[in-house]
Amino acid sequence: MTMQLAALEAEYLSGLRAYLEHEGEAGLTHAYEIGRRALSQGVGLLDIAALHYAALDELVLRAPLQDRVRLAQATAAFFNELLAPFELSIEGYRAALAASEERFQLAVSGTTAGLWDWNPQTDAIYFSPHFKRIMGYENHELPNERQAHFGAIHGDDADRVEQALRKHLDERRLYDVEYRVRMKSGEFRWIQSRGQALWNDKGEPYRMVGWIMDITDRKRDEEALRASGEELRRLSGHIQHIREEEKARIARELHDDLGQQLTALKMAASMLEHPGGGGYLSAPKEAFKAMYRMIDQLVDSVRRIAADLHPVMLDDLGLIPAIDALIDEFTARYRIKVTRHIDAEAIAFNRECRIDLFRMVQEALTNIARHSGATEVVLDIVREEPHCVVRVVDNGRGAAQNDRRGRHSFGLLGIRERAALLGGEVSIRTAPGAGFALTATLPLEAVEVRRELR
Repeated sequence: MTMQLAALEAEYLSGLRAYLEHEGEAGLTHAYEIGRRALSQGVGLLDIAALHYAALDELVLRAPLQDRVRLAQATAAFFNELLAPFELSIEGYRAALAASEERFQLAVSGTTAGLWDWNPQTDAIYFSPHFKRIMGYENHELPNERQAHFGAIHGDDADRVEQALRKHLDERRLYDVEYRVRMKSGEFRWIQSRGQALWNDKGEPYRMVGWIMDITDRKRDEEALRASGEELRRLSGHIQHIREEEKARIARELHDDLGQQLTALKMAASMLEHPGGGGYLSAPKEAFKAMYRMIDQLVDSVRRIAADLHPVMLDDLGLIPAIDALIDEFTARYRIKVTRHIDAEAIAFNRECRIDLFRMVQEALTNIARHSGATEVVLDIVREEPHCVVRVVDNGRGAAQNDRRGRHSFGLLGIRERAALLGGEVSIRTAPGAGFALTATLPLEAVEVRRELR
């Protein structure tokens, strides 16, 4: 027995003997102080129990038989008071442990990430309830087994995940990987998983903790952004190509049409200037009439070229008359019937949107003429609060709904871009042999004249 325990035993026996003689409150207070001091000195409960049994042997069992029951009860009261500091300490530890557990559970339940805790040596693993909810399971439905998650990883991603995990454990590289995992519903969703291992003195990983997050929406946004960027690059290249083609077309028309007419006009004027050469000497009036016809043709050519560059009718008469003229010319050129349902009085189109709407209809009709093989077209421009709806439907050959070549043609890309500039969107409905329906839904506030409040 150490000197510390010997002194404690002597104090315990002295205090208990005094209490057995008087059984006062002071004796119980002394017992509590002995227990508090023993606790602070690190004396264990087994040593305290040994002191108690020694006191029982000396002070109770050696007493007269008629006094033993009373002495045993008093000794029990003294011993219980001595144990009180130990009981309070244990309760404190329990409360602290419970509070710590509550904080952990609050942290786990409050986060948007699902936590996992894995022992690489025993393969024991823990999945938090939110981890399981991310995968579509309730807490009791997914077992805390490694295969429950790793077995659900998409086959194309499994090797990459395993390789990243092995490099982290063996080479201590960063573990941060994105992969697809099969949900309870059977669908695959994208998750991001990050983790950090702990290594012992031998360099062996004995624990790894991490989290997963559902990043499916982010991946879809990234894919949409990538596809949009690709479409914009293609559209930009196409616009440059169209500009060059337009320049070449205008150059040809200026050379072949205006150039020839101006040359003929110059020759006619030259023949009038030099009548000796014959030709118009006997009929100068006829010569002037021919020159006037040439001038009229020149004026028509200039107007046509200018209209192709920018429809003057848009500025002079407005959107609906310009579209009516476009449809009349389209029908005359391609022999395709166009039925119009236009709320001419329902929407007061502002000047800013006219060219975009005109080009959208023009591009849609051009696509029909080039690709659809249609004989009839229905054009709707109607008010459907709070939108203006532009719908072009043909009875042509159509295409598969997921045909990227059709859905992402340059003409449709241009229509989508113009609709987006007005804050709207474009939807397409088609099927092989069922024609093609293009619908642009545009907010009225972007296309209608703003009425000032008075």
